[in-house]
Amino acid sequence: MRSCTSRTSLALVAALACASSLQAGSQRPVDIPERIRGAERVVAAEVARVDARFQRNRFGDEVIVSRVLLRVTETLKGAPAPTLTMELEGGTVGKVTLRVTDLEPLETGDRAVFFLDRGQADLHVPHLRGQGILKLDDLNRVKGTSLTLDMIREMARTTGQ
Repeated sequence: MRSCTSRTSLALVAALACASSLQAGSQRPVDIPERIRGAERVVAAEVARVDARFQRNRFGDEVIVSRVLLRVTETLKGAPAPTLTMELEGGTVGKVTLRVTDLEPLETGDRAVFFLDRGQADLHVPHLRGQGILKLDDLNRVKGTSLTLDMIREMARTTGQ
């Protein structure tokens, strides 16, 4: 009986992930200045810790959600803080992994520019979901692009806070 319940739960998680990807696929790409204007905070940060857990969403489905502790290295917009906690769907609990197509998984040590909105309590969520996280390489370029952290800084400065 427990095995059947586990399979049913995994099926629900898979259905939710598919629904999320369909919704995300229809979201138009938003340019960086518009992301800056729309987000409450924009920070350059390093992922200090990722803690994944099962959690019920507002629809009553049990999904995996990761709480990500960000060590802020630079605040480009919003109130400065040395650390922030962000929550996003997906992660691994035990042998179960939930991947959300529009949210790239984060690991300890990843560096990125995070466009953040206020979530519940003291948690933040990525602004525009996956468009709110731009991972950086060792040369401070957004991975897979020629966009640099310096260019994003300049956009934040000229876009205004």
